[in-house]
Amino acid sequence: MVTRMVEQPDRGGSVSRWFSPLRTWSSKNAAAQRPPETVRYGSHPEQVADLWLPEGRGPHPVVVSIHGGYFQRQYRRDLHDPLARRLATSGVAVLNIEYRRGRSGGSLENTTDDVYAAITALNATSHDLHRRVSVVGHSAGGYLALWAASHPDVDLVVALAATSDLVDCAQGGYDGGAIASWLGGTPKDEPGVYERADLLGRLPTTATTFLVHGTADGTVPAHQSTRYVERARQVGDESSTLLLDGEGHFGLVDPREPAFDAWHGLVLEWARA
Repeated sequence: MVTRMVEQPDRGGSVSRWFSPLRTWSSKNAAAQRPPETVRYGSHPEQVADLWLPEGRGPHPVVVSIHGGYFQRQYRRDLHDPLARRLATSGVAVLNIEYRRGRSGGSLENTTDDVYAAITALNATSHDLHRRVSVVGHSAGGYLALWAASHPDVDLVVALAATSDLVDCAQGGYDGGAIASWLGGTPKDEPGVYERADLLGRLPTTATTFLVHGTADGTVPAHQSTRYVERARQVGDESSTLLLDGEGHFGLVDPREPAFDAWHGLVLEWARA
């Protein structure tokens, strides 16, 4: 039985009614810290990120944060502000990235190139940061985090309720047609695009992957995470999954919820290693 601190939106519910009080709570309850620094990693308006720095001297471990929203333009990186603030308070630097998606110039190549470019851009920062990074992504951001697992600077990927099977989501109607809009057609219309987008075809990777999923997730089904991990292990990747009984889709990125702690400690353990 899931013990909820607050009401979470389920499939078809209002994300804004959940997120607005979460943002207020996060701002009021966070320890005093420096505001994030907005940085650009490209010339497109969406190629931008917020760098949250912890207090104290570096070098700081780095988490790259990738928000979800089924690649739709209306969902932005501020969805991960509470997550980034919590990690920064815990002593971890966070690069909370935006990327091209939906009709803002998004495509499989543009969106995934943006994620790679944002991670690479960390090497050019003047701040004292560790070179090896962890990537935390939620939902569609989980897909992008797993795509980035092969980046040479990525050491750990934590994929939260990851959209790891685009065909399954599109054919199952979980996404409301958003993936087809992003990729330019359905799996039937654009089979070659979906084949290139298949994460299983990118295995093995160079990173450790950890997938967390709620068994009651109606937005992205949990069997996608178990399938990914099974295949990753078969080809020799260090990959594991954690299924949270009765958990839905949004509690994983809500610092008020126990589901957040299910992976937060793992990232801090990696950061201290």
